[in-house]
Amino acid sequence: MSGSQKADATQPPQTDLMKAMRDAGLKAMPNAAMPLFEAMSEMGSQMLTFTAERIRKDVETQHALLHAKTFAEIQHLQAQFFQQALEDYIAETSKLMEMSRTLAPKAPGDAQD
Repeated sequence: MSGSQKADATQPPQTDLMKAMRDAGLKAMPNAAMPLFEAMSEMGSQMLTFTAERIRKDVETQHALLHAKTFAEIQHLQAQFFQQALEDYIAETSKLMEMSRTLAPKAPGDAQD
């Protein structure tokens, strides 16, 4: 009996199952990798676009605040800024939630959109 045969004889029966599962998983990876990468890239791009737009609005607001003449005008600008920021963040969260749906695989029997 060779050394490799002895090692195989002492392995628990689950080893073959684990090897089969590993091999099946490795075969599935190339099929899943590209759509996952594309979806993550799209989400990253969306987040960068959103961040750039929010920074632009922040600078715009700072400029307006620096040129405000009255306290009432400052209050109005701040209230307007916070309301717009809240709406923007809610909309962005909704977009990202919708985009993230593409990352989760559909389970058999799930309702199709």
